[in-house]
Amino acid sequence: MDFCAAERFALVNFNEEKCELDVSVIVFITDCFETVKAFREDIPLCFIGKRGDLPEGVLAVDEYFDHVQLRYLVDAVCHNGNMENSIASVRPVSVGKTFTVANDIFNVERIVYILTKEFIYFLDFNSLEKIRIGLAEMITNAIEHGNLSISGDQKLEATENGTYYSLIEERLKDEKYKDKRVTFTYFIDSSEVRISIEDQGRGFKVDDIPDPTMQEGLFKLHGRGILITRMYFDDVLYNDIGNRVELVKRF
Repeated sequence: MDFCAAERFALVNFNEEKCELDVSVIVFITDCFETVKAFREDIPLCFIGKRGDLPEGVLAVDEYFDHVQLRYLVDAVCHNGNMENSIASVRPVSVGKTFTVANDIFNVERIVYILTKEFIYFLDFNSLEKIRIGLAEMITNAIEHGNLSISGDQKLEATENGTYYSLIEERLKDEKYKDKRVTFTYFIDSSEVRISIEDQGRGFKVDDIPDPTMQEGLFKLHGRGILITRMYFDDVLYNDIGNRVELVKRF
């Protein structure tokens, strides 16, 4: 109950005869090894206790698991991740990493999970999902408008004509663009997270982007990602060129 309250989950009595669940993810948690032996691969299963010789695909938490480890478990299940680095006796005080990201624009949500899976040690689900939404927008912008050099007007026209995916595929094969990368750097601790996202494009002037909330910007796709990101971060700061953004969220 404490876990559900802290993470803003609804607590449902599964034993009620008329219990109706409208969910996209189900995970069974058990300390019974007999249940593990009858493991169904189509339903995520987590075993409480010593990991020992568990069947492939079964997750595990320590016998004395805590709130954070349970949060890590649920996040892994929701995003098809794993639990390889989570044990109750080890907790990071801070984490800082740098990644390079290819122009894999069709897997941005999965990329964002991989980049941020250790954020779960510092943030509740609600806060983390908001940050992930902002990061998905910024990484999409970095790939699409930065590395692949697709302007907002080009995207709008291609979307209206039904040729957006063809445009993306064309740019991904082009020698001028296909090998460009996004650099993602972050530092997180109990007080804040600082993130830098830098692409290898020509950049842009942030002030030149129409406000998507104003009449002239209502039908523009470009600029909405920045607006959404500013809703979820305290600071969204671009360099002079416009090919690097610094994001800060204080806890």
